[in-house]
Amino acid sequence: MKKAALWALGILIVLAVVGFTAGPWAYREFIAGEADAELALPGQSEAATTDVNGMWTVVPGPDDDATRTQAGYRVDEILRGSPLTVNGRTPKVTGDAVVTAEKLESATFTVDVASITSPESSRDNQFRGEDILDTAKFPTAELRVTQPVDVAAVPETGAPVTLDVPVSLTVKGVSRDITAKVDVQRRGATIVAAGSVPVTWTDFNVTPPDFAGFVTVEPTGTIEFLVNLAKA
Repeated sequence: MKKAALWALGILIVLAVVGFTAGPWAYREFIAGEADAELALPGQSEAATTDVNGMWTVVPGPDDDATRTQAGYRVDEILRGSPLTVNGRTPKVTGDAVVTAEKLESATFTVDVASITSPESSRDNQFRGEDILDTAKFPTAELRVTQPVDVAAVPETGAPVTLDVPVSLTVKGVSRDITAKVDVQRRGATIVAAGSVPVTWTDFNVTPPDFAGFVTVEPTGTIEFLVNLAKA
């Protein structure tokens, strides 16, 4: 009887060790998955077929996952000492922009934060919770251009150009002024813009979560976006 109990204890210890070592692997392989590639402009260029000036409105864009309008977050997690990048996204982005005399005079984009999803539903539920983004109270985030930006350098050929764009980012009701690097190209009858904004979560009253010490989230991350715009 005593011998059987020792065998049982030994098996439990082995299972505990296996669970401790295999847990991160299982989380990485079957729960978190691989992060999506960073949002970027389409690989192939296309010459512009319309003037850059006018009122532009966000449209869904192509059906392809890599080139449709979308926005979301990208963060680094630490999984028992091992780094892991995760992200979540939503195609629910609205907004418009006004270009006059080849200057971006105004632009505002709104993201439905409550609809952002990742491969892991439990992460999404915590993400929407009161302690993090509190989407019941703050269902959207906003990116607003705060100063005119010269877009004369964006060529009709469809070649991409990177612009420094002063913006106000509002997350969880808190606004911060940031300069975003935005890749822009004129493509057929559309304008496509892709960019990312580095953020420190506590600047927006967001506490990076800690999953019982198993997974911790780094204090900084990125808000990323890809928007297709067509003339209104």
